[in-house]
Amino acid sequence: MVTESSQITVSEISFECILGTYSFERESPQRVLLSFTLWLDFSPSAKTENLQDTVNYAALTEDIKQFIIRSQFFLVETLVTAVAERVLNYSPLIQKTEISVSKLNAIPEAERVTATIRVSR
Repeated sequence: MVTESSQITVSEISFECILGTYSFERESPQRVLLSFTLWLDFSPSAKTENLQDTVNYAALTEDIKQFIIRSQFFLVETLVTAVAERVLNYSPLIQKTEISVSKLNAIPEAERVTATIRVSR
């Protein structure tokens, strides 16, 4: 079997953080949604069924979430760029990643505003 691409996606993790440039956005945390996809080779972990042979996406999710909360970004563009860099540095197994962060109610007429970036090694 030849695998062209394998990926893990974690979708719409909901949490609150300080994000935005306006003073009212800096006063109290607002709800955001985080989604990310990791491209990596499943072959080693598929053979061994050992977590050490893959990326622990639960641990990575918590790492990203705490990083965002601590950082208090001004721009969602900066946030996704910094998170993408952090994800690639998290494990050499990750070949490529796509990060999306949505600010809910950022614009009164919109349900959400989402920034997405895809980076690879």
